[in-house]
Amino acid sequence: AATQSTGKQWYQRRVRVPAESKILNLNVRGKRGNIVQTYPGVEYDYQPNRLEVNAGDYVHIQWTGADSNPNNNAGQGRAGTDRSNMVLLRERTWSNGYMEDAHGCFACNYPETWTMTTSPNFLGLAREDVMALAFLTPSQYYGDMEELDDAGTHFDLGLRQLTQKGIWRFLCTRNNNFTNRSQKGEIRVM
Repeated sequence: AATQSTGKQWYQRRVRVPAESKILNLNVRGKRGNIVQTYPGVEYDYQPNRLEVNAGDYVHIQWTGADSNPNNNAGQGRAGTDRSNMVLLRERTWSNGYMEDAHGCFACNYPETWTMTTSPNFLGLAREDVMALAFLTPSQYYGDMEELDDAGTHFDLGLRQLTQKGIWRFLCTRNNNFTNRSQKGEIRVM
């Protein structure tokens, strides 16, 4: 059902969740800056950064950012802003001697390759969901998206059922500085 609220349309999506299924939440915690600047808080991290679910369970992926951090705090993108996204890590290009049903490699600090017509298989989600996780909500676009500068501060993918088994490793393309900053996570669907 849609309702009118201060000039915007708000939609409520109802999902029937079987009693035997779990609903798990995946968020981002932390704020812009190095460990000294964020103290007593923490640098960016997915929360939880390792999530194990059973096939058929549901995950609610959502987070908030900010436009009010101190302008001199270290980080990528426009000063004073917090932004996050979620993109599958690039596949391993070497053999490790054993097979695992893993997608993405923690040692690879780059996202998986995309084309105009294909996107990586990420959690078995629809292409629209994978695009939303990478580029955030399209209705929020209004400028520079190279480092998510002009994306909105809030993201909510909503409730999604995970049915494809595997290990999925992902990163935030903005908060990944190749030094000590590395916002990465993993979801295991068993």
